[in-house]
Amino acid sequence: MVDAVLKTLCKDVLDEGLELFDLNLGIVSKIDDNSYYIVAVMPEKSVFQAGESFDLKDTYCREVVDTRSVVALTQLENTPGLCKHPLYSGLPLESYISAPIMINDDVWGTLNFSSMKIREGEFSSQEIEVIKSRARSIAECIKNSL
Repeated sequence: MVDAVLKTLCKDVLDEGLELFDLNLGIVSKIDDNSYYIVAVMPEKSVFQAGESFDLKDTYCREVVDTRSVVALTQLENTPGLCKHPLYSGLPLESYISAPIMINDDVWGTLNFSSMKIREGEFSSQEIEVIKSRARSIAECIKNSL
């Protein structure tokens, strides 16, 4: 269950990220075994809804979980492996940035932003640091609620 403080933090982080990265979909997810659960999504009226779940292998976040690091791509149609991803055929997201939310040494979930439009220019090192920082903020909030 998502408590009120975490829900508010997720909304604030997602709102900020949508503007900062100039992308139009933001998601906080929880990973449990091989399942991907949407904890929060912005905008609230989008193709995805909080509470939905998917097989982790059917999400782009699988790479974030596997590498335990930020994945930042600006043109997925030219990214080997991802352009043939099952998600891409149904929802051709072109720009994507995601960071793992780490609790202790485990991936609790992901913070990610995406868009169906190709982003102008690569993600900067400063933007990568921002998403890492926001993922750490969410992790701290979760730790404090445990």
